[in-house]
Amino acid sequence: MGNADFKQLMVNILLLQKYMDHINESRSLQTNSTRENAEPTNGIFLSMFLIVLPLESMAHGLFHELGNCLGGTSVGYAIVIPTNFCSPDGQPTLLPPEHVQELNLRSTGMLNAIQRFFAYHMIETYGCDYSTSGLSFDTLHSKLKAFLELRTVDGPRHDTYVLYYSGHTHGTGEWALAGGDILRLDTLLEWWREKNGSFCSRLIIILDSENSTPWVKEVRKINDQYIAVQGAEMTKTIDIEEADPPQLGDFTKDWVEYNCNSTNNICWTEKGRTVKAVYGVSKRWSDYTLHLPTGSDVAKHWMLYFPRITYPLVHLANWLCGLNLFWICKTCFRCLKRLKMNWFLPTVLDTGQGFKLVKS
Repeated sequence: MGNADFKQLMVNILLLQKYMDHINESRSLQTNSTRENAEPTNGIFLSMFLIVLPLESMAHGLFHELGNCLGGTSVGYAIVIPTNFCSPDGQPTLLPPEHVQELNLRSTGMLNAIQRFFAYHMIETYGCDYSTSGLSFDTLHSKLKAFLELRTVDGPRHDTYVLYYSGHTHGTGEWALAGGDILRLDTLLEWWREKNGSFCSRLIIILDSENSTPWVKEVRKINDQYIAVQGAEMTKTIDIEEADPPQLGDFTKDWVEYNCNSTNNICWTEKGRTVKAVYGVSKRWSDYTLHLPTGSDVAKHWMLYFPRITYPLVHLANWLCGLNLFWICKTCFRCLKRLKMNWFLPTVLDTGQGFKLVKS
């Protein structure tokens, strides 16, 4: 749960606290009344108690469920470079005029699909860049750095950063940029480490390209960050008479439909698929947890809204939470989850953000 969600929960708790104070004040006034009014006072107090108790239980259940289902804050950025024709040295070139209209329609479909994906899962959109002539390394560098350093309105970093790319790539997975430049995964990770620092945010990279498998394999070797790569595999040899050859955008269309339509009939493991899905996660991916308020955050909030006489309760609560009596069990459970992710990667992986990573 992000800071904004936590703040909203604290506001709700404050309202309930004020309601309870009002009840306590009414109770004290009733206690000071005359003895002949004792029975009505006790009856009113009992009635109010029976009303407040279910409300308190409902509020506790609501906050507990919200804490379990909310996926935290997220922000997304999409890059579409529709260059299907390349020069002999592997660099993207401008398309012939007869293919421009077809490519524009396909690229527009990709942009619409990814914008639908961002909106459906309430992912804040940083931007969707479309360029038929490609992006230079410096331009991409400035845009990605600005994207990776985005923060929430309250100040902290977002919990999840979603980066989408569709365009030409080299055989080893590097993005082909204008002017003969390339973008390696190591370079992108260097920028991410620089901006993420000691925070525990996640980076999810979605690739709709012909050579995304190298990045999927390489991300599994990362040990110090929470990073995932969702890619596509296009069938090289198919019978043209039976099916059209796969093109960029086909994976995006199916993947977005799979994650935005609960009644979809897409089966990623069916035989004969011309576009297959593949994904990989870093070694520590299963250790990820949403950013929770620290002890100092709780203490500051308590000092703002509660009487000074109750401050020792905060220190007691922080002390109890700091004991971590079940650290051995937590460590063993974490190791088991890592082994499961490394050896038995699930076909469908729920990111906790509302969408899933899939593999065929």
